Amino acid sequence: MSSPTTPPRPAKAHQPVASTLTHRLQAICAAADLNHDGNVSLDEFHQDIVQGWHSLGPDAEGYVHLSYLSQLPRIGKGQLRRLAAADKDGDGKLSFTEVVQARMAYFEAADVDQNDMLSRQECMAYERQRKRMPQ
Repeated sequence: MSSPTTPPRPAKAHQPVASTLTHRLQAICAAADLNHDGNVSLDEFHQDIVQGWHSLGPDAEGYVHLSYLSQLPRIGKGQLRRLAAADKDGDGKLSFTEVVQARMAYFEAADVDQNDMLSRQECMAYERQRKRMPQ
């Protein structure tokens, strides 16, 4: 799943761009598939949200400051834009609630058949659609 907490993978110079994107999208979609059945259940997605939140390193008050994230080399520009968009109150920091709301909005938009499960095809189709959207 592409998410505010999933770091992008660097592209390999010798692979065509389309192939690199496909591999990156497959890796993102597979990351949350904990039982490796080719689908991400709602429960797996919830677990991925919690793991991703902790990987961001919230402070003692339970916030992740966007200024801190912008200094991390593992956070790309696109991911930082998605994280900043999750900061709904515009205070420059993310709460767990803001991250959960952003991630669940992703799940609901990507789950086109509304079965509370994301197939890799749904995930990849939604990611491709997002790539075409203006930033």
